[in-house]
Amino acid sequence: MSRCRFLKSVYNLNLGLEEVQQTDGGFESYFAQYSNLCNLAVLRNRQIGLLTHGQLLETISQLRNPAWPRETTHIIVALVIKESQTNVDKEFAETLIDLAASVWSSIAIGKFPGDISYDEPIEWRQGALFTRPSDPEFSGSLIGKQFPDHLATNEVVKLPQSFTAAYLEKVGGIQIRWTNNLADHLRLRDDDTKLMLFHQVSALRLHKASPDSLFPPTLVDETLRTISLLVPPVLGACNPWFQSEQQKQRIDEQAGLCDRLNSSERQIDRFVFWRDRLVLLKRTFDEAEPRTLSQLWWDDRRKSQWFTFWVAVLVFIVTVFFGVIQSVASIVQAWASVKSMKANG
Repeated sequence: MSRCRFLKSVYNLNLGLEEVQQTDGGFESYFAQYSNLCNLAVLRNRQIGLLTHGQLLETISQLRNPAWPRETTHIIVALVIKESQTNVDKEFAETLIDLAASVWSSIAIGKFPGDISYDEPIEWRQGALFTRPSDPEFSGSLIGKQFPDHLATNEVVKLPQSFTAAYLEKVGGIQIRWTNNLADHLRLRDDDTKLMLFHQVSALRLHKASPDSLFPPTLVDETLRTISLLVPPVLGACNPWFQSEQQKQRIDEQAGLCDRLNSSERQIDRFVFWRDRLVLLKRTFDEAEPRTLSQLWWDDRRKSQWFTFWVAVLVFIVTVFFGVIQSVASIVQAWASVKSMKANG
């Protein structure tokens, strides 16, 4: 099955072949993640390996029906594999549903053995996966609960132009961990030393264009702005830091090509869904103390302290340097005096 046909079916869109081929090298990172999910599903239940791509797509199509809650898993799978419900293995059905839901939603749903990523999976136990974002029930749905649009804090922080992923690593020692799980975007891990950053931008844009989108358009737009905030492009191209990250692992190229934000768009009041996580990230970064000379050198968050510290270091080095020179000169002078006295004697 072609990639174009696959994406058309997943997102219920009329995509052109050229559009697909020109996006992230043919949605390379998306299909790498799809292959990884399929392999993890096979580890959980070997029967998954016998399914076709078409059967997985049919499962996703069934999940679009809000009338199919999680409790009807056996019915959905029986329809897909054309078997009676009594012949459907429970573990196989649960695995197929979790796989289909994860592929469609760009969210890690269900636990898969062998998954060594930092993703924190969501357990889908009841209710329908699909609830239209415009429905009043959306906020209480499985997807809606992951992205609340009410604030836990009214704290106001400044997000300067220098507040980027590269700066977080270089100065704050906060390592970036790229994730395929939208629900983990901007989440801090390991005692606030690692930041999860969602990179499947190409898929996110398909979600927004889809008539059956799982996410409100405002959520998609705001997510793209947070990515642009932390990974700003340079003159319409990926910045050098992002390019170096691409050398280490497969990342969606579109994550480095989001529209650059102006000062107004960086105001914390412009963020709703991701505001709480941005506030926590900024607070964590501001409280982080430099632990290496490199971090001390690049840390200009408190410019007056930075200037005072390095002036003091410079004065110390100059003092030591001239002290050493003076000591050496004294030693040479003393040696010359002793040598002269011996010569005269």
